[in-house]
Amino acid sequence: MKVGKWSWVVPTIVLLAGCAAPGTVRLYDGEARQPAEVALISAPEQVQVMALDGVEPTGLLRQHSQSLELLPGEHVLTLRYVQLFQINASEHEVVRSRQAALRFTAVAGTEYRLEMDKQPSLDAARKFAKAPQFRLINNANETVGQSTAIKSYAEASLIDTITKAFESTQNSDAQAQAQTHLDLLKDVWGRATPDEREAFQLWLTQQPK
Repeated sequence: MKVGKWSWVVPTIVLLAGCAAPGTVRLYDGEARQPAEVALISAPEQVQVMALDGVEPTGLLRQHSQSLELLPGEHVLTLRYVQLFQINASEHEVVRSRQAALRFTAVAGTEYRLEMDKQPSLDAARKFAKAPQFRLINNANETVGQSTAIKSYAEASLIDTITKAFESTQNSDAQAQAQTHLDLLKDVWGRATPDEREAFQLWLTQQPK
């Protein structure tokens, strides 16, 4: 289990999940909210939710075919594709993809569903697992988020940190004019955790010169 500034949330998730509706995992503290105050995300059997906002919960969040109830606001889901293929009467293979991060803004009272392209064969699934792609669709059938492949929860957190930093800069004309990309990267590096810095350094070594 990842230990960090949000690790205190994990036991709360475990306790509250048992109070939610059947098949629903409630991912926030305190008393249950009204449907108009929360967002609901349904996840199909093949999509495994590994973490929410960098927190790796216990096995409850890893169950398949479930709904996740969470508070409105910005969130990052860490996802993985998992599917069992029956090769013959005595053999089978479980295909597990690398992880992917999906950042989105949840709107209260909205239902979402996680989607991915169906894999028609074992070979197709193996190929998909190398670069999985997931979509978040709202109840108006609009795509509100698409995933980015990652190698770790730390990398997911770093992606979120950098994205927010760039958006913050773009929303302020004065800051955008005064701050260069180098200044911005320095600022992000200064606020990153040791795990995030390690993940970023690993990513740098894999980039073309």
